[in-house]
Amino acid sequence: MISKVETIEEILPVFRTYLGFMSRFYNITNVNAWRDKALENLQNTAKTEKPLIYSLKKSNDIIGFAQINKHLRFNYEGLAIAEFYVQKEYEKNGYGTTLAEHVFDLFPGSWEVAVAIKNEPARVFWKQVVSSYTSGKFTEKRKNSMKECGLLFNNEQGRYHRPKSG
Repeated sequence: MISKVETIEEILPVFRTYLGFMSRFYNITNVNAWRDKALENLQNTAKTEKPLIYSLKKSNDIIGFAQINKHLRFNYEGLAIAEFYVQKEYEKNGYGTTLAEHVFDLFPGSWEVAVAIKNEPARVFWKQVVSSYTSGKFTEKRKNSMKECGLLFNNEQGRYHRPKSG
């Protein structure tokens, strides 16, 4: 089940796990200080902006989340996947794809997914998801200065890749 997060506290435990996972892809000297700063930033964002965060639940337990914002790295307008995570034990079961497609469907328009170049599993995942979702109609960009690559697409008509059955 996917639902909009009403308070940041709902996702803090899984967000902490996510930060531990992500620390592998960056040159961080003090992981605890970095994690504390990231949690502080998340909470400050919640106070200054109304964050768009969706949780992914299985049996009422949050197993992942997607955070959406407008902090773009490659596009000039649109939305971005800011943070995205599915707990390791639930990977490769379609949960991440379902969550990604759900949030894309909610907000037709220009999208950007930026991924750390060192995060090869995420790059493979996102390229598969975006390629399938757009029927291959996306652009891939890379900025070495940012050590990230970006997948850009537009789904102005809503669900891009296939009509919903019903």
